Amino acid sequence: MGDLMFEPEYNRHMPDDGKTPFVNLNKMLNVVEADFDKESLKQFMQRKIDVNDIAEQRVDAKTKEKIGKDLAAAYVVVKSGGRIQFAGMDRWIEKKGSHIPLPNHNIPNLKLQVADLTGSSIRYEGLAFLEGTSIKMLILRDCQYIDDFCLSRLYKISNTLEFLDISGCTLVTDNGLAALCKLRNLKGLRINDLPNAGNKALIAAYLLDENPELNVLGVDLPLDHDKEMPETSPEESGQYSDSSTNSSNKPPT
Repeated sequence: MGDLMFEPEYNRHMPDDGKTPFVNLNKMLNVVEADFDKESLKQFMQRKIDVNDIAEQRVDAKTKEKIGKDLAAAYVVVKSGGRIQFAGMDRWIEKKGSHIPLPNHNIPNLKLQVADLTGSSIRYEGLAFLEGTSIKMLILRDCQYIDDFCLSRLYKISNTLEFLDISGCTLVTDNGLAALCKLRNLKGLRINDLPNAGNKALIAAYLLDENPELNVLGVDLPLDHDKEMPETSPEESGQYSDSSTNSSNKPPT
């Protein structure tokens, strides 16, 4: 048996430049580290999450045609960690583990009435799934990606939308609130905890002038605009008014 060697034998075949392969390896790793520092890696991972979220929130035309727009939208809400109610039903439907308790075929006259996306990653692109549905109540509380552009897109469901909760959507500014004037059928709007909307009272007064039937919650209004939330159906009044007392929780079942 030959003498023990403390360095790789192939080193003797390397150019005699005073460097070992490990020096060259360290140099390569330094380049990689420079290209993929912590901030770059964080941005890369966030972009990947963004792409995946947007893909999950899109509904293709074939699916809408197969199961209907309302049921297709319900699938997106539940898959995103939210919950829904259909017209005529007094219970919430949400994901149980990996199981989504929704039918996989078209059901005539099935109408999506309430979508609760509290704390979800819903985005501008994702809101397209609500277009053409029968949605009446939309809860977007504490959604980190909801901004002014998202609110400007809601006009596409203005024919049906009656209640909207955007409390805790920190990206929303006065401009986004003003865009809600296009929601002509809106009856209730909750706007608690919007730190970037510095003129909520002024914008709320403007919205009330545009839509006298609207009730704005979460802002101190002038006396001539201060009024109570009107009575609605037992389901809607309970879900909307009760849920608004705690911006960190979903509406009670």
